[in-house]
Amino acid sequence: MRPGEIVPLSFHGGLVALSFLVAVLGSYVAMLAAGIRAETRDGEIRIGYILIGAIAMGGVGIWSMHFIGMQAQNLPFEVGYQLGLTALSFLVAAGFSGWAFWFIGRERFTFFRCLAGGTAAGIGVVAMHYVGMSAMRMPAVLAWNLPMVVLSVFIAVVAASAALWLAFNTQNERQRLGAAVLMALAICGMHYTGAAAGTVVCSAAVEYSSLQIGGVMLPYIAFGLSVATTLLMRWHLQRASRRFRARTAQRIDSIIESAPMARPGRLPGSAPGPG
Repeated sequence: MRPGEIVPLSFHGGLVALSFLVAVLGSYVAMLAAGIRAETRDGEIRIGYILIGAIAMGGVGIWSMHFIGMQAQNLPFEVGYQLGLTALSFLVAAGFSGWAFWFIGRERFTFFRCLAGGTAAGIGVVAMHYVGMSAMRMPAVLAWNLPMVVLSVFIAVVAASAALWLAFNTQNERQRLGAAVLMALAICGMHYTGAAAGTVVCSAAVEYSSLQIGGVMLPYIAFGLSVATTLLMRWHLQRASRRFRARTAQRIDSIIESAPMARPGRLPGSAPGPG
């Protein structure tokens, strides 16, 4: 295509579906971490679940979905991604997601805390998307449609708030999966609305000196991150389970040792009588 021509907006259906499944996977792991974290009072274990939720939601659900979604967009040229901005986009997504889980779960659950956390998570989705878009290196420029950009922010915040409300109020696997699907819809809805907000206009070829990641590598990076997160979650669950059993056994032992010994012929706890 010649400079000045507009690239029609179209997507590869299979990769769109894959991006949604990756978003569901990351969101489900994050919802599972949020639910378990809410049930334990062990500070160290709770911090571990915050980190897992941040990586699962921000790294897999948002970051990986974004770059698979970018590969799904049909472009007539190869796209690279500047390494520094790509890494920053990961930190933004994980940081906002982790803060949202920490803020909502650190005190009693309220609507205000859910709305504040959902706003943070939604902003994290949006910020990651547009930082990731700015990392693109291609012979084209993006012309933004402001109303569509605002709509993408609205979709992300509303759906993320609803998903986090479900995450901290789910009672079974079906509800948790529903929350993950809703969060994935927030992520994908924001992403593809944001993609529609940016019109790709061809330009002259530009030589970039900064280190780049080839676009064809990103789906493999996203897949590897998804597997690593799942393995990390399993390891932490096993570790937390062992620690919980050990501490429960210690509490039981201390209760038994501190209980008053019963004298022969007298029931434990009975009031002492004469003689």
